[in-house]
Amino acid sequence: MANWYNTETRDEWQDQINSLRSVSAGVECLQSFRADHTGPDRKTYDLKKEVTWIESRIEMRLGQLHSEELISDEDLLSKTIDGKCAKEVVGEWVKKAADIDCKIKMEGLCIAYRKACKPPMVPINYFAAGEKILISKLMRLRAIGALDQTVEELREMRGVTRLSVQ
Repeated sequence: MANWYNTETRDEWQDQINSLRSVSAGVECLQSFRADHTGPDRKTYDLKKEVTWIESRIEMRLGQLHSEELISDEDLLSKTIDGKCAKEVVGEWVKKAADIDCKIKMEGLCIAYRKACKPPMVPINYFAAGEKILISKLMRLRAIGALDQTVEELREMRGVTRLSVQ
């Protein structure tokens, strides 16, 4: 009996993920995957429903490789995957947000933060605290004059291209 959960695409990606042997290779794979396949600024929609499954498997493999290479549990909880102080890295992102007064720019920063820092890149204890601060600011910016703009004005501000089906 075939496993309905497996697909050819997943099998190909799982083989590629299983071949990762170092944290640096895993980081490169995850960063490339996120840039190409996740977020509204993704380069392609080719993977469709497979994207979250594949990303989670890359994250799991990278987390495994990272924990095997680390010497101490303290480093696992306080340093980024490339050995930087997680508190300082998150602090830099929060500083970037301090001068932003535009909800569109703040959305872009939140998307970039998630792609760059989502675990296992930054430990969850620091990532979540930083995301809370950034998203709170985004929500405040979105609330200002939220009902003052027409749908057309919002579309223009976001650079939306309208499609028409005939």
